[in-house]
Amino acid sequence: MRRRVRGADGRHLMVERLGDPHGRPIFLMHGTPGSRLGPAPRGLVLYQRGMQLIAYDRPGYGDSDRLQGRSVADVAQDVTTIADALGLERFAVVGRSGGAPHALACAALLPDRVT
Repeated sequence: MRRRVRGADGRHLMVERLGDPHGRPIFLMHGTPGSRLGPAPRGLVLYQRGMQLIAYDRPGYGDSDRLQGRSVADVAQDVTTIADALGLERFAVVGRSGGAPHALACAALLPDRVT
């Protein structure tokens, strides 16, 4: 499922959910450069393993609006906005390459939500 989520600041973030819609939610922070897009079979593999992957285009990448002057810490608000829109209370985070600092920021700034 792909959808655009609008943040409180009016920006749009493009989000894609793959895998088991009732599985353990995991946010993927893509590398730099990169986007939410990945290999086609990953949705099926995730479904078989009972996982739900939430991949989104970070600001200025893919189909998400740019955020002037952004910092790595800003990811926490974007992930909160997306999680709230998807009805997710708790979730894991993982970062690939340049996405790793963003995953660490989420874990540090959202301790009550990140598992």
